[in-house]
Amino acid sequence: MLPYFEMMMQKIEENERREGMTRFSVERRIMRNSSDPFALSDTHFKNTFRLTKDMVNYLIVELTPHMSMSLHPNAVDPQLRIFTTLYFFSNGSYQRVIGNCYALSMAQNTVSNCVNEVSSLMVRHMSDNWIVFPSTPEEKLAIKETFMNRTNFPGVIGAVDCTHVAIIAPSQEEHNYVNRKGYHSKNIQVVCDYNLKIINCNPQFPGSTHDSYIWRVSQVQTELERCFNDGDYNSWLLGDSGYPQQPWLMTPVLNAVPGSPEEQYNNVHAAARNCVERCFGVLKGRFRCLLGELTLRYSPEKEEPHVPDVPNLDNGNAHQLDQQINNDGREAIRRLIQRYFAQN
Repeated sequence: MLPYFEMMMQKIEENERREGMTRFSVERRIMRNSSDPFALSDTHFKNTFRLTKDMVNYLIVELTPHMSMSLHPNAVDPQLRIFTTLYFFSNGSYQRVIGNCYALSMAQNTVSNCVNEVSSLMVRHMSDNWIVFPSTPEEKLAIKETFMNRTNFPGVIGAVDCTHVAIIAPSQEEHNYVNRKGYHSKNIQVVCDYNLKIINCNPQFPGSTHDSYIWRVSQVQTELERCFNDGDYNSWLLGDSGYPQQPWLMTPVLNAVPGSPEEQYNNVHAAARNCVERCFGVLKGRFRCLLGELTLRYSPEKEEPHVPDVPNLDNGNAHQLDQQINNDGREAIRRLIQRYFAQN
């Protein structure tokens, strides 16, 4: 008799649990459908989602036509999916915590689906319109003039550097993602102009990859080399001492003599290149999911990045080409210092 009684009690408890989950799902849907983030004040809205209402409206207009639709009664509205993703970007909290937000009210797996969908659509349909490297003489001149007016450094069309974004340890090739500071990350190369506008981004490489390697196989390096070979000898990026000196990439002069033109060059170079450091600070301050202490709970993409073949050091032709680029780079920085910094 006792086992039968226990079975009945377990069945009753299971039915009560399922009824409770159903009620909770209905309550959550009602709360979700009745919420309107746009009703927040402009200040509260921007503090919560890190974007203005006009910018979020733009995202909704651009992304909604590409989002999946469902007639299921518990389906999440496309607009709310976008708000959920922005809230995750801005806070970097655990997805369960985000789902419990009064304005969102959804399960953790739903939050995950929202973030995956919206993030993919942003990359697929928006990145080419917003992250654009200058290609015309007019576009380059506008950036050069800003750098020259603000820092007195000529010819600059951007500053390049890499930053680490922490991730959980991947299940495959885990060792490749351990960076020099000992945690798992992806090493993201960014190029920005003086106004902190990102004009190129390369997120393909694991944390153990050196900045200089990412640069050497990047499309930006290839494009600038092509422009140089086509006769553009007065456009370059600024990089720190971890990068190779090239005709299209200006780096600091090591061991510059105090009071020399080389030291003057280094001082102006540091002031101009600082924009990319400020860009990282602003980016991670606004979208806190990128901060080191808030490790992204995602594994990196497993597909191999599509990058050009790396020349083998034993290949004589490739070695000669690298040597020529190095020689051209030293000559370019010598001319630059002679023309603009030797007289100061």
